[in-house]
Amino acid sequence: MAPRFIATAVERVKRLDVQYGKTRRGQDLRPRETILPIAIASLFLFFMWGLAYGLLDIMNYHVKVAMGVTREKAAILAAGYYIAYIPGTLLMSGPMVKKCGYRVAMAAGLFILALGNELMSVGAANCSLWGMVGAHFVIGLGVSTLERSANPYAVNCGPERQATLRILVAQAWAGIGTVVAPFLANAFIFNLDTSTVRPPSDPAHPGRCLMPGKASSGCDKLGSVITFYRLLGLCVAGLALVIAILFFRTNWFPEIEVPAPAVPANCGWKKWKHPLVSSKYSRVWWAFFANFINLGCQVSFAQFFIEHMKVNACQSDHMSALWMSVAQAAFVFGRLSAAGLVVFPKVFKPRYVLLCYIAGAVATVGAGTGISAEAAIALAVMVMFFEAPSFPMIFESATAGFEDWKASCETLMIVSISGGAMQPALMGQLVERVGISKGWWLTAGCFALVLTYPIAINLIPSFRVALDKAETGIGPDGGDEETALQRSSKEGFRAKVVELVSWRRGSTPPPPPSRDGALVAYPVV
Repeated sequence: MAPRFIATAVERVKRLDVQYGKTRRGQDLRPRETILPIAIASLFLFFMWGLAYGLLDIMNYHVKVAMGVTREKAAILAAGYYIAYIPGTLLMSGPMVKKCGYRVAMAAGLFILALGNELMSVGAANCSLWGMVGAHFVIGLGVSTLERSANPYAVNCGPERQATLRILVAQAWAGIGTVVAPFLANAFIFNLDTSTVRPPSDPAHPGRCLMPGKASSGCDKLGSVITFYRLLGLCVAGLALVIAILFFRTNWFPEIEVPAPAVPANCGWKKWKHPLVSSKYSRVWWAFFANFINLGCQVSFAQFFIEHMKVNACQSDHMSALWMSVAQAAFVFGRLSAAGLVVFPKVFKPRYVLLCYIAGAVATVGAGTGISAEAAIALAVMVMFFEAPSFPMIFESATAGFEDWKASCETLMIVSISGGAMQPALMGQLVERVGISKGWWLTAGCFALVLTYPIAINLIPSFRVALDKAETGIGPDGGDEETALQRSSKEGFRAKVVELVSWRRGSTPPPPPSRDGALVAYPVV
């Protein structure tokens, strides 16, 4: 009796959705029909997890100073956030997307994010590092749910030839969220009495400065964090309610069909026999490991950015946060500039664009290992510019052309974001021993490993042909998808003309469709 009652209640809740049972194929949407849903997702969803990511970078530094902990312990905050991507994607958001669709998962992700922000205020109120780590784990669960649903939605909501453009534009709003984060930190988190004080000079290294010691630490500096995260949690919860209304009570945000394999895998516990574990999907696995390392590079650079500003450029907390905003603005511009290039995929193929940007990241990080003053600021901003489009372009290129197991490929790419948990801890230990400047060699070397992926998709013929066909509509024989469609339209028009002429000569006319779509036969004369 109880299960039947629950099933009835669930069915009634489902029918509150005005789009209940009206799933659409993304390929069937016209380009202009994708503008509003992508705009809503970008403004509310991508922006929110960009804000959470940007605040994590600043909180890592602020907790280290306020609580007087080492870099390794402060990096645990990032570890709690990024490790959550593994269970959040595999056990929660992945199954949720497959069973309930993209919109349910996106709304649920916002509510979980709001809960994590409230728990963060509780951890700060108790001055508990592990409490804040647990809160960041919950925040990571919410953001991983958003990413597992919103990224594939942006890719699948429309023609595949424009998938790179859609996800780059949407991800640019995540960058805008990271731009806003430092301003919020200056307004609520940093102590106004000390945020403008320049760090002391380093006598052993002229032109550089020392980091604040533990003498200036104290849990009382976390007081502003409590109020900030409480207000942020309430704002995100209110936003989640608005998004739920837009998703389920309007037709503005179409429910896109989740790609599913035609034949499910029947490998049981022998996962090595799964179709994904084959040479056909080697591009996905290469992208997985490349993005795993790539996220570690990006997180390390962002989390040690303020320390880089204070040590190598002798900037105060206030100015370091402002320079981070400038760097994050360059990050947004990097994604938008890449989006502008791939608008013309036949000229600027996405694989060419990805190769150039990651090569620029390798060069600028390597050049920044031995400089100081204004040059250190300029190169740090350039690194953020070049690394910007790497994740969305790797994500899209890894899943392009795989229709049978596309949802599983998307899940793998979101799991790869957990790479942000590993490298910051290694970077913290390295900085303790050799300093921040020499520590950047680790990031430069890891970016060089990431560079192997765009080199591979440009040099390996099977990768190159599959991507060109999916992203630009150009097949291996040079045929253009758009030209083929025009040719088929002309041939269809020619067939109709021949059919009409033959009817006028005395042939039996073709049966016209009736109002309800059924064919009506003419009597033979």
